[in-house]
Amino acid sequence: MKLIDRDGRLFGKISILDVIVLVVAAVLVAAVYLKNQMPQTGGTVSTVPVVYQMRLQNQPQEMLEAIQVGDQLFDPARSTGGSLGEITEIQVSDGTNQASLDDGTVAMVPAQGYYDLLLTIEGQALVESDGTVLLNRVYALGVNSNRTFTTKYASFVGRVMNIQIPQGDPEQ
Repeated sequence: MKLIDRDGRLFGKISILDVIVLVVAAVLVAAVYLKNQMPQTGGTVSTVPVVYQMRLQNQPQEMLEAIQVGDQLFDPARSTGGSLGEITEIQVSDGTNQASLDDGTVAMVPAQGYYDLLLTIEGQALVESDGTVLLNRVYALGVNSNRTFTTKYASFVGRVMNIQIPQGDPEQ
């Protein structure tokens, strides 16, 4: 008895193409099983809570109504696929503009109908050994960075004023 007959069958019973398809299917099943069942290598990285404040200058009255405590913060230009934190506090003060006065001096004067907002935001971040804060594990956050941020109902340019890592976290 021949190994492969003239019709291309192995031992005269099964087609050699069928054998190849079965071997490929078995390899794929084994690969999927090993990927899902074998322990993953590498260490786990944990995040820590981070509190940061952002200043919004000279915002109209409508912005006061659009931004609320509990809103999630996002950056559409640097999408991470997740929230950059939750607004926990909003402090409001009168807006100001720099103006040239009649006597030739420059001063900050009230901007009628506009307000400065100081948002306090809590989020989760990785804190690297050099002090770099990565919100949502990938979004680099730095003091004095101006960026466009959004909430559910608002879009605004904000400047990060400070970043705090609460005491007692292992990363400090």
